[in-house]
Amino acid sequence: MNITVIHQYFRTPNEGGGIRSYYIADYLTKLGHDVQVITAYNETRYTVKTINGYKVHYLPIYYTNHLSFWSRIHAFWLFAYSAYRILKKIRPINLNYVISTPLTTGLIALLAKMRLGIPYLFEVGDLWPAAPKQLGVLRNPFLIRLARKLEKNTYSRAQVIIALSEDIKEHIATIAPDKEIEVITNMADTDFFTPSQKSSKNFTIGYLGTFGLANHLEYLVQAIKVAPLEVDFILMGSGAQYDRIRSIAEDLENVTWEAEGDKEKVKTVMQRCDAIYISFHHAPVLGTGCPNKLFDGLAAGKYIIINFEGWIKNLIEYTGCGVSYDPRNPKILFEKLSPVIQHPEFLIQAQEKSRQLAVERFSPEKQLAKLAYLMDKVVH
Repeated sequence: MNITVIHQYFRTPNEGGGIRSYYIADYLTKLGHDVQVITAYNETRYTVKTINGYKVHYLPIYYTNHLSFWSRIHAFWLFAYSAYRILKKIRPINLNYVISTPLTTGLIALLAKMRLGIPYLFEVGDLWPAAPKQLGVLRNPFLIRLARKLEKNTYSRAQVIIALSEDIKEHIATIAPDKEIEVITNMADTDFFTPSQKSSKNFTIGYLGTFGLANHLEYLVQAIKVAPLEVDFILMGSGAQYDRIRSIAEDLENVTWEAEGDKEKVKTVMQRCDAIYISFHHAPVLGTGCPNKLFDGLAAGKYIIINFEGWIKNLIEYTGCGVSYDPRNPKILFEKLSPVIQHPEFLIQAQEKSRQLAVERFSPEKQLAKLAYLMDKVVH
């Protein structure tokens, strides 16, 4: 079957960032499908590369987290327009696998189905327009109505919807109650990330990821300021809020800063950590998400610390591999961490549970097996 994977943010392991669409394209190719990927990159020319046996079409559309609201909207619309043009050139296509974010990829899916007769699977990792609306980024009533209409139409016309969490599935079911929705979470690379011993004595918490509005890393800075002397922090990443967060945390002596890097560097820095910190703004919709740093942390056998409600809180507290806290009361975090800081054997037990969870539930083999089942179902 000829399948096109459409994802504006396709990345390979060498580039860093989320590589879910890379896993999917690889896996579909291994199943015997003829796969092509349409994505965007920050260069000036359209190019096509062959990666692991499939073609990747790179559209020259500049995008970073530093762009203004309207510049981001422009990049989203331009990708939708350009990707649809490429689709018309690379036919025949039997199925489109379309990935949001952004929601505007739904336009590609809808146009290709209505005008070219290509059915599609639609994958939802972030809830739009709910997320930007709750964050206060999307305020224009007309744009909100437009986005809600696009959301409903995209869901209702998909062959199958793939949600990255049960919480996302529940939301989609309220909009498209008759549609089949399957959950395929992000994946823990249990071959690349493995448990390791660290050399420093102090309990070390790492934040390795995006410094964005949605992450609200002011919560982490507040925690750092009240942390006990025996707790160190490593901060690594980039994003629109990086300079601001660094400016307010620059003088804190228990913080080490690391420049953004590829997946290999993430692995190296993570080896120096006991725990991984995951942060979201106080917006309920963000707790439905499926952050990559959770799965990297689980695979590496790290203790997980979060500051939000939702399915991840339920997961780590039920399995005993981490802790959640109310970020408006940062001192309570270290009260909750005291057992694993003071008793290394408790920490080791929790870290072993993280690794076990990664292997038994979230390995690529476990999650992608669901995709194989879905593809067979769609074909037949």
